[in-house]
Amino acid sequence: MWKQFNNLAYRIFFAYRNRKSRSRSRGWAVRAPLAAEAGPRPVLYVAWGRVGDVVLSTGHLKWLRRWFHPSPVWFLGRSSVKPIVEPHVDVFLPFPVPFERNTGFGNVPAASLGRMANRSFQYLITDIHTFYGGLFTLDGLLASVRAERKFVYEGYHLGKDLAPERPYPDDYEIVPKYGDRDDRDTDFAGGHMLTHNGHYIRHVLDRCGVEPDDGAQWRPDLGHVGEGTEECRRLGIEPGEFVAWQPTSANRRKDYPLSCWAETIRAFPDQQFVALVEPGAAAGLDQAALPGVRVVESGLAVAMKLIREARLFVGLDSGLSHISTVLGTPTVCVCPDSHLGYFFPYPDGYGFTNLRTVAHPDYLSCRGCFMTCEHEPLMSTISRGALCLRTLPPRQVIDAIKAAL
Repeated sequence: MWKQFNNLAYRIFFAYRNRKSRSRSRGWAVRAPLAAEAGPRPVLYVAWGRVGDVVLSTGHLKWLRRWFHPSPVWFLGRSSVKPIVEPHVDVFLPFPVPFERNTGFGNVPAASLGRMANRSFQYLITDIHTFYGGLFTLDGLLASVRAERKFVYEGYHLGKDLAPERPYPDDYEIVPKYGDRDDRDTDFAGGHMLTHNGHYIRHVLDRCGVEPDDGAQWRPDLGHVGEGTEECRRLGIEPGEFVAWQPTSANRRKDYPLSCWAETIRAFPDQQFVALVEPGAAAGLDQAALPGVRVVESGLAVAMKLIREARLFVGLDSGLSHISTVLGTPTVCVCPDSHLGYFFPYPDGYGFTNLRTVAHPDYLSCRGCFMTCEHEPLMSTISRGALCLRTLPPRQVIDAIKAAL
């Protein structure tokens, strides 16, 4: 009943958002005289994706310096992903904070962009999220960067009804999105981000004349994350004797209701649950509804180490669940059916057997809607969260945790 109306509302919203973002982004077009450069020109990798997206990209990010040697690798992305990316690149450039939040750009000088203004790059490779859904937040910036060749991915989802506009910046080479043997969109069997990442990067390497020698598959890797024993003991937590838990995410539509979490946690009175939240976020968590839960405010670097030492991680379709999966910690991820198959579960061929994905069985037939629900108005989904997630019975989550423990 609601699907056509919600698709139309989605199109109108993003058509407006695209124009607004593109207009603002022109203020970030930076031109300056080229400076004299010593040594090979760098390769610039631009990532609009958030923590989980970048974790999934580590499978190829860790090889960039080898593939493009002797050119150094520069990375421009959100400041939050620095602990994930920094070991794999030569220069990390963070987006300015207002730029990250897509709330307008203001007139504050951006040191990161200033370093790029008088540079000429050998290649510019954008990640697969750069023009996801047709957002133009980076348009002015990408158009201004000087590079011998520039690459952008056509997009890994969103059919014509959900992506009303997809023009790309001039002089970029567009890599067509992954398709099945009949040249149709592969929504689920080949629709996972890992599949699209591999497809895109292989095409870029081929066009650059690079032959990778690292096998047929690039498995995400967080091997640089060290042990968290010291962090655990500093917080009074016994390593290996607690369940790490993510109560909320950056996308409230993917959040599981707190009342359902409380019922789930009460089913395990003998387990120490440790809630991981961002600094300053503990005040927004109703701790009275969660007796016995330890709340830890920490940045990503500490959170990763705590997850590594946890007996189990229970989280959402979000970055920490990707981190836990890739670190090898037993993981239970509570997901909306709306995105099922694109981020969770992982394709079997990657061998992450420590991951259990929990989703509502009654909505599998309409999975992949990307929250333009056919059962309720779009504004209800935006204000209350995905229907398929907020109605997921806690019993399913409890059973998955028991199996993982």
